[in-house]
Amino acid sequence: MRDGNAKRSVLRALKRNPDFGGLASLPSLGSKQGGRLLQWLDQSGLALGLLKCVNDHAAAVCLCNEWRDVLEARKKRNAARLQDMLEEFQRLNDAFRSRGIMAVTLKGFSLVPDFCEDPSLRHQTDFDFLVRPGDVDAAAAVLGSCGYSTAQLSYSGESCFTTPLHHVPSRADDIYAIQHHRQVDLHVSLTESSPWFQLEFSQLATQAAVPMSVAGISFDGLSLETRFLVQVLHAFRHSFRSWIRLSWLMEIGHCMELHHDGSDLWARLVERAGDSLPIKRIFTFILSLTHRLFESRVPPAIGNWAAETMTPSLRAWLDRFSEDWALADWPGSLSNLFLASDFIAGAMLRREYLLSRLIPKRERLTIEVPAGDQPERPIAWQIQRWRYVVHRTGVHLGDLIRLPLERWRWQRALGSARAGFDQVQS
Repeated sequence: MRDGNAKRSVLRALKRNPDFGGLASLPSLGSKQGGRLLQWLDQSGLALGLLKCVNDHAAAVCLCNEWRDVLEARKKRNAARLQDMLEEFQRLNDAFRSRGIMAVTLKGFSLVPDFCEDPSLRHQTDFDFLVRPGDVDAAAAVLGSCGYSTAQLSYSGESCFTTPLHHVPSRADDIYAIQHHRQVDLHVSLTESSPWFQLEFSQLATQAAVPMSVAGISFDGLSLETRFLVQVLHAFRHSFRSWIRLSWLMEIGHCMELHHDGSDLWARLVERAGDSLPIKRIFTFILSLTHRLFESRVPPAIGNWAAETMTPSLRAWLDRFSEDWALADWPGSLSNLFLASDFIAGAMLRREYLLSRLIPKRERLTIEVPAGDQPERPIAWQIQRWRYVVHRTGVHLGDLIRLPLERWRWQRALGSARAGFDQVQS
């Protein structure tokens, strides 16, 4: 079974109306194709979700024992990782409370249970907290007392804090292992900054926080409609970098299914999101992609609110390119460059964006997030870094070579979509 066929077999098993027929033909884990598929499952975040789906439909699924065993082993390791992260999560929340700082959890554990019913099925890498701009210094001091540091503290955007790195990172690292070092992202806004487009929302207010808990740990979170908004914007931001973790879309789809008939919820979301064209088009893109990949039903209130922003180019890309783009191995595919004009209004900004994707900056090729006080890295770390750079460069060059053919396909698809769109309009 070719890589693309195997990935599509996994996707069909994870749809709202699952089809498990292809799972019996997954390549052997001892083969090159099997190893690549397993790596894609890990990087996409779908491995543990696939295991749950297999276990929930045991009578209907034919999956060989080697695949069951390797997924079960991942679940076991992730359970230990989860417990370790929960303990750190409680330590951080307790530290913020002891200093009187309201730090609201974004993403992560706040997604349970509305986006993911079981935290052991999520692979989480860091912690995200939202604070008021006036609390940034105090929050940074708290994180410093907990062993975190940052290379640059921001009062208007995101600040990345990490613990000292005592392990030489590698592409071969086990992502389900207990963390060698930790990361906290400190935010002052619901939206993450981008040089290509700006999305403005009101600052965090005390009354915006709602009490939440996970595994007996209490913390401050956001209302469900705001969490949904944040997840959609988060997924879109990463998609514009070329790649998206498919588990994020699966979780968005789970929330839509779980609360599909909650008309009050979706009315509050529409009110919270506002009426701007960019926001509506982002929702059109992310929710349409989620529906195509997982058959998740889009609640009518959101679909009607955003429907007018569908364009011929967006329709053409969703019809002809979206699945291949979504199934691409990390670090992703360049085919979503064709959507730049749908989301970036200015010609100069579009040019800068395209150049940033075609000629990535040095920081896009790093193997770790830089900390505040970097010691001189050992030779072993330098070797792993250059291996990582060579790998990413090779993948990127392959994408550049394929881009002219993809552009030719795009022009054909766009012409057909425009012709169909004009017929509907007339």
